[in-house]
Amino acid sequence: MNKMFRALSLTVCALLGLAAVGCAEEGGNPSGKGKVPLTVWAVVNENNNEAMKQVVATFNERSENYRVTLIPKSSGYSAQLGGTLKGSNPPNVVQIDDRYYKGYINEGYLTDLEEYFQDKKDASGNVVRPASELDLSDMWETAVNRYRYRYDSEAQVGYSGPDQPLYGLPVGIAPGVMYYNVTALKNAKVNLISVSEDELAAYNKEHSATYLPHGYYVYDKAPAEGLTAKDGKYYVFNNRIPMNWEELVEIATLFTRSENAGSPTTYGFFNEWWFSFGWSVGGDCLEWDEAKDQYVMALGEDAKNYLVTGSDKITVNGTSYGAGEILSYADKHYVADHSSDPTIQGYLSEQRLYPLPSIREAFTLFLRLPQRSSRKVTEDNGGEYGLQVSPTPDIIGNKSKLNLLTSREVAFVVENYTEAALIGKEMTGQRLEWDIAPLYQYREYNEDGTVKQVNGTDIKGKMATHSTSTSFAIPSNAKAKDGAFEFIEYMAGPEVQSILMKANLYVPNQKSLAYGQEYLSLTENYFANNKLAILEAAASSSVGDWSYLENGEWVNIWANVLNTDVRNGTMTLDQFFANECISKTNNMLKTMKAKKFNG
Repeated sequence: MNKMFRALSLTVCALLGLAAVGCAEEGGNPSGKGKVPLTVWAVVNENNNEAMKQVVATFNERSENYRVTLIPKSSGYSAQLGGTLKGSNPPNVVQIDDRYYKGYINEGYLTDLEEYFQDKKDASGNVVRPASELDLSDMWETAVNRYRYRYDSEAQVGYSGPDQPLYGLPVGIAPGVMYYNVTALKNAKVNLISVSEDELAAYNKEHSATYLPHGYYVYDKAPAEGLTAKDGKYYVFNNRIPMNWEELVEIATLFTRSENAGSPTTYGFFNEWWFSFGWSVGGDCLEWDEAKDQYVMALGEDAKNYLVTGSDKITVNGTSYGAGEILSYADKHYVADHSSDPTIQGYLSEQRLYPLPSIREAFTLFLRLPQRSSRKVTEDNGGEYGLQVSPTPDIIGNKSKLNLLTSREVAFVVENYTEAALIGKEMTGQRLEWDIAPLYQYREYNEDGTVKQVNGTDIKGKMATHSTSTSFAIPSNAKAKDGAFEFIEYMAGPEVQSILMKANLYVPNQKSLAYGQEYLSLTENYFANNKLAILEAAASSSVGDWSYLENGEWVNIWANVLNTDVRNGTMTLDQFFANECISKTNNMLKTMKAKKFNG
């Protein structure tokens, strides 16, 4: 039974002889004199306008009991919803960005949706409202779980994660992805292939090729027939395998005119987010300090991270780890503090614990990318200097990241997937080819170009990127909540997601839909060719740091300094970590109530 429109609720009410007012309170329409009105506040723009009109019209046509009036809102409106949500007559449904949910739940402004995933029965055991048929297990875990939260008002602590109540249903997910100028690569005589790492051996055998498992590699001899040579070498970019950090710098240098006069672009690379560097080696900007009994800003953390190798599990500080896992913040410190322990010594000497860069080292590389080669970024290791392969914020000025790519100023740009249609439209209008590639990953290689293994385990960090998401929720004070849920259930379900995905703003909620042939074959509305890279990004994505706690105010304190003085090169990293913004951040973190969530 399609439960989107619950005619069953009316039937049961009639059979049981319940008063009309009782059914009306459940959102029904027993009198038949008209449908119960629902007001929905949602983001509407030029990309999704027609799709939203279509789905609302379909809902209103099919529903026997409710009629939706859509109130278009601009992006970002959900930051200022507090007054509306606590009012006596809020909208029936609101669309809210993931970064604001926890704060509104702390205030008691949103409805717990868990009751809608269970049958509602009357005193006699008759089902008066069947459980939702929405398959949450087919939806991206990171999209659903970021809307699961519980606030303990007595303890004044908030908990996120898969075991907590659900307060919103997502409208797709938009991971951070790497857009690139295909035309620029071709003009620079870079050969392009698209073969996943898992399929590379079979591909090589079938095509008599010798490609190595790299995102970018320069071969002395042609690895396949028909490739273009440049200066006697063969430059190959594979958009199905992530580049490691060295390859990213190398290709960014190739496409930076100050480093290579023949570059078709001014700069090689731009990314304003440090996430993929730090997360790939298991680091983060926010960690729990047991000694201080609070969260602290941890981008300056210089303790090595550790990758677990070998077929057998090991135990560190009471936690069991398998091959390819990275130690937690607490456990890597346990290793540092117990280096004389025979078990820890054994793990280290046998490389069962393989050292990876610290979060500070990863963060330093991120900051070196835009700085001039004559400028010190940090005093670490005698001084780390800039690489000048990326524009600084003061060079960019008011330009958007979209403009950086479409103006041919930058060859590779990391941006949210929400911009894909706009980027595609502009690039196509300029007759420029473009596509999407996976973000870089910490990876180590042997001298022959094969992936380094220790104790049979590939030395690779995490595949990591952030993602943005928005979701439909029901205010606590809203009327006709059953009808409101029917609408948001409809919006989150596969029928509407199939419609909305064609607007090319989000990856659809359902994994089965996202990996289906319809999505993978979409070409209209400026879809990228490499959709599998987009889906891999969605699967490996986490919320940005602005959504870790109940709000992102703690981020703004240090991010404002980072994104001006530090990234523009007027403040070194050492000066940044000594700046009062760090102590101010840690002081604010003492007041935060939510537990960290970045799953």
